[in-house]
Amino acid sequence: LISIIRWSMKPNLVIIGFEKEFNKKLCIYLADKLDMFFVDVKELIEYDLVNSREALLRCGKEYIEKEERKTVRNVSEYENTVVNIPYDIFVNNRDFFKENNINIFIKPYKSGYADDIVLEDRMALLKNYCTLFIENSENSVESCYNKILNGLKGDKK
Repeated sequence: LISIIRWSMKPNLVIIGFEKEFNKKLCIYLADKLDMFFVDVKELIEYDLVNSREALLRCGKEYIEKEERKTVRNVSEYENTVVNIPYDIFVNNRDFFKENNINIFIKPYKSGYADDIVLEDRMALLKNYCTLFIENSENSVESCYNKILNGLKGDKK
């Protein structure tokens, strides 16, 4: 089953969301189960900048945004990778993820993140960029994994 899904999917799975720790666990789980690589965009940006606070003070916000964009562009060109990316970084760089990626938004567990209207507005912004919108209704990595697999196969479960 997994080999069929890997054969039919685009090179990368891009996981977008607000719940940093949950999404990271989900991405690592997906990468392991689907025999893919894993990258956390936020951590990679911080690594590339070494000390983002110092860089911000010395070089300014424009420099930070330019470096962030360069890192995201590079990540968007990876192959066979599960990419964990926070919502704000994805939205600011979404043009890089139009091709060769399956963009998947993970809706926060019980919408505890923010008020539902704000969440719906943010999801509407992603409408043209995401292939799947996954409900994290059980706060379970395995449940989200199964929903993603079903979505990739075209099931509506």
